Amino acid sequence: APPPPAPFDGLDVGDVLEGGGEVYAAPVATDTLRPAEPPPVLDAYRADPDFQYDRPEAEGPSLWERFWDWVWRTLWGPIEESTSAGFRDVVLIGLAVLALGWVVARLLRAEGGGVFGRSERAGGTAGPLLDAEDIAEVDLGSRLRSALGAEDHREAVRVRYLLLLQALDAAGTIAWRRDKTNRQYVAEVRAADPDRAGAFARATRAFDAVWYGERSVSADLYARLAPAFDEAAPAPVSA
Repeated sequence: APPPPAPFDGLDVGDVLEGGGEVYAAPVATDTLRPAEPPPVLDAYRADPDFQYDRPEAEGPSLWERFWDWVWRTLWGPIEESTSAGFRDVVLIGLAVLALGWVVARLLRAEGGGVFGRSERAGGTAGPLLDAEDIAEVDLGSRLRSALGAEDHREAVRVRYLLLLQALDAAGTIAWRRDKTNRQYVAEVRAADPDRAGAFARATRAFDAVWYGERSVSADLYARLAPAFDEAAPAPVSA
């Protein structure tokens, strides 16, 4: 039988080595190997987000991020370009103080600040603060008559609420204190007299809507609100 063909037919003798009775191709030095260059078209695909399925950064900025980028470029960019670093620090501190002040003001307004804050924007007459440590010592009945006589029904709503607190304090349902908030009084009534808690909460909401909501009060509106204060009181309160 004819001998099998040499494993490297067609190669020059110098390209083969003999060893162990077998012929092997000459090894190629690894430092001569170079990866093939990818075609230029792949660069275009790599740069296209539509084809970057496994790279999270290819998703692009979110709508929120784009909004703040616009704010930065439109509002802060011109300031940064035309001012010094010290001036920008002052501006940032001022904005932070304004933001903090706005938050504090909103919190105080939501809390109600007690029943003795006063705003003049609704057109009512200036009501005095209740400075007495003991609400029982204050003649609120005469103040109510004065407010109704002057047709200052918004002030009358305020005094009616004070009369309600005075009656509840006398009954032991609440413990009057000048610096307490309406929310604290609601909690005290709920704990001491659950049957009256709903009526007192409604009276408190009526007062808050008028006083802190800065609403003007007509005689008709006052007449419709007054029963809420009587319903929550241990005994009817009138002028």
